[in-house]
Amino acid sequence: MLRCLVAIAVLVAALLQGCALAQNGPQVGAESRTNTLPRCQGAPRCRPSFIARLKYAPFPIAKNDDGRGRRFFREKDSDTGARVRVARNGERYPEPDHYANPSVLFHIPRHFKRDKPFRLVVYFHSHETAVDPGIVNSGLLEQIDASGANVILIVPQLAYLAVDSHPGKLMRAGGLERMLNEASGVLARTFGRDMLPRLVRAPVVLIAFSGGDVALAAGLRERKRPSAGGGFVNRIEGIILFDAVFEEMRHIDAWLKPRTGRVFLVGLYGRLSARWTRRLIRRWKARRLRYRRFLPDRILRGSVVLVRVDTEHAAMMNEGPPKDPIAEILRSLGPPN
Repeated sequence: MLRCLVAIAVLVAALLQGCALAQNGPQVGAESRTNTLPRCQGAPRCRPSFIARLKYAPFPIAKNDDGRGRRFFREKDSDTGARVRVARNGERYPEPDHYANPSVLFHIPRHFKRDKPFRLVVYFHSHETAVDPGIVNSGLLEQIDASGANVILIVPQLAYLAVDSHPGKLMRAGGLERMLNEASGVLARTFGRDMLPRLVRAPVVLIAFSGGDVALAAGLRERKRPSAGGGFVNRIEGIILFDAVFEEMRHIDAWLKPRTGRVFLVGLYGRLSARWTRRLIRRWKARRLRYRRFLPDRILRGSVVLVRVDTEHAAMMNEGPPKDPIAEILRSLGPPN
């Protein structure tokens, strides 16, 4: 009996132990709570998809600051006292309903091999989306599985079921880095702590669909004092855009310009983002940056691709063309660095 009690105590202590490789480093403790999604339960050789509630998820935000020197919440509900955000379209969104969800979805495909090089793929969703069930039922997870790529998918909940692109805490300097450090700690609980050093160094690919553009652009901005090794932004191997070039295109270009030849950019765009995409192309032409107008068989470092498609905006993520474009693009990437 005594041995059993000691064993249980050791196990509990191991589960609660925190781990920090550096300041703002991975959190492997009780801060990040997880729930396994039903779609994975009982499947043979299943590596579960799960939802974790992260401290450094985009929301909630404590300070009433939008990261640009303005108030995030401008009103207060007279009945409930809840803070209310007025979006750009004039819609009023109470904080408890739209900006209080710290959920982050993790998906580990069944073909994932932990002993091989891998990438972290971060997906920023469009407006009026809930990570669960919206993303879970969108076909995104199936595309990750179909790609055959050795990746782990991470999907933070942005504004919950709202027409609002603001990425909350991710707008602050180092916001994406902090979230991914914490996410690495969560994944280390799944794979074992020996995996943690590889998780915090793994190359990162960012994907944005439509209103996810602001979150992606915020993640591309360097911290004023980058960490050792050149800063988190140098881990970003490439970005994939689906109708996601709007006002934030200047930050996309600022990230690409000094890294041309070392990173990749692939985008599909339609009528919704055509005007801003053309502005980005004019910038490239002014400095004689070459880009492709079709998706190549192989996407390498230095690949810059923008493809105009006629697909309806809402269907672009699944119909492309090509059909299942995320799967096709990930499949065409070379091996991770």
